Amino acid sequence: MEFELVVAAESVGSFEPRGTAALDGIIACMTIFAQDLLVFQQTKNISKNDFAIRDGAGVQVAHVETGGSALGRMFAGARQLTVFDGPGNPVLQVQDTMTLGRDRLEILDGQGNPLASLVKRITFFKTRITIDFQGEELEMSGDIWGFDFQVTGAVGALASVSREWSGMGNALLGKSTYALRLAPSLTIGQRQAVIGSILALDLIREKQKRSS
Repeated sequence: MEFELVVAAESVGSFEPRGTAALDGIIACMTIFAQDLLVFQQTKNISKNDFAIRDGAGVQVAHVETGGSALGRMFAGARQLTVFDGPGNPVLQVQDTMTLGRDRLEILDGQGNPLASLVKRITFFKTRITIDFQGEELEMSGDIWGFDFQVTGAVGALASVSREWSGMGNALLGKSTYALRLAPSLTIGQRQAVIGSILALDLIREKQKRSS
């Protein structure tokens, strides 16, 4: 059985926030942080690393834009990503910092306040990626570069990433598209840290490609 994701008349970078609806006279607005399943669809364009982010029904709830100048991206690659959940409304930022010997990326909220940091280390010929979230250490375990891994903490699994999307039938996603499942109990802060960390991996992947 084949499943095709069809999205009509939506473009990355121009959309209205999803879920604005009247319920008994109350306007409810769903954002990226209210979803337990998010599908990241890369829309790379030359030196950019942009994404559309969709919910489990395939409706776009946010988009990711690559920051920095075109000239800077040409020589150094993408070093900043910003998540918008509506036109001109940033809700999350990821910034690559210049360090020697390891990759360190900072995750900030929409106003630029620090939320978490991600560090990639090579230990015993193995890649280890950890996230410092408000003093708590989270870790990515599994096939990180193959989009099949978990984000775990002291309480267990917080999230998982896979190319298999099992919410709308069973669909195998393309190599530039993957699904993120978040534990329903996560706070908004934890969701921000996890989503930012998943995007940070894409900056690291691009850096590795440029250096190989």
